[in-house]
Amino acid sequence: MAVTFRNYTDKDKTKLLELSKKLGLFGKTIDPMKRIVNLPGFAETDLEETLRNVAKYQGKIWLAEDKGEVIGFIIGVIWEQSEKNALEIGPHVLGEVIDLFVEEKYRDQGIGSTMLTMMEQYFKEKGCDSMWIHMFAPNENAHNVYKKFGFVDRAIGMLKNI
Repeated sequence: MAVTFRNYTDKDKTKLLELSKKLGLFGKTIDPMKRIVNLPGFAETDLEETLRNVAKYQGKIWLAEDKGEVIGFIIGVIWEQSEKNALEIGPHVLGEVIDLFVEEKYRDQGIGSTMLTMMEQYFKEKGCDSMWIHMFAPNENAHNVYKKFGFVDRAIGMLKNI
């Protein structure tokens, strides 16, 4: 296996959508509250919003390929700091990893870590001083990988059915 990485182009949109749907399905399968339903049209709407944010906020998308087949992706953006945030924590430039996905049979081979390193370097080149990533709480494997990569827990959201 010789995995390579390249920039996303518009011709990759169908494959990116396919992998995004797999990411959504994975989230649905690990949801202990069974609230994720991913109704028809969700993945398409989500991807369109993400692509708009990539275009607007100095975003970057890399694809991982094995023998020409796309097997993973990472999407990141550099948000504009709000006035409120600047008053709270001071001026900074934040890069956020929006999504990271690797096909199941390619996991635990360093592909996701390589893409995280690539995105971190991109963020640094663009002047970012911090990097944010979030994950669905039940995804303990991702949480552990991100901690090994140097991320620290920063915020916790909780949900209760009523």
